[in-house]
Amino acid sequence: MLTDQHIAEALSRAYVRAIAGCAGLNLAIREYDYGVDGSFDEVVIRQNRRVESGFSLSFQLKASTLWQLDSAYVVYDLEVKTYNDLILRRSIRTATPCILILLTLPTDSNQWLICEESELRLQGTCYWEYLSGSPSDNRSSVRIRIPRSQRLTPESLLTLMQNVKTGDW
Repeated sequence: MLTDQHIAEALSRAYVRAIAGCAGLNLAIREYDYGVDGSFDEVVIRQNRRVESGFSLSFQLKASTLWQLDSAYVVYDLEVKTYNDLILRRSIRTATPCILILLTLPTDSNQWLICEESELRLQGTCYWEYLSGSPSDNRSSVRIRIPRSQRLTPESLLTLMQNVKTGDW
């Protein structure tokens, strides 16, 4: 049987796959994780066929039960190595942007996935953050605050891709 950590990872990938599909974006999941778990790629129509446009948004994917909500933010303790990787990546102006995606799962693993005859429901939601700032000297983690308005939805993902295309990032 898989560990809870691996099950949470599988569910986070399923969530991202569903969002990308509904947004009409191609999704690539990396075989090996070197600080990037995958990327979303825009698909356009050229000469009556669909091709990738060349615009891409990378992501680092996390799933956790160890998070909190306050009135405006999701509060999460991110591993310092991941935090620093994302901060340093953003400091390279010509690099493909890389966002953090966090799947917030209930503490009870029996509630992660609900299978009904009429629906399949993943309990929890994904939030995204494009981290900025200075690298941390902390030993284990950095507390981050993701605005609750930054839920990963098909619409928000398309807006993020538009930010990549226009160079707003």
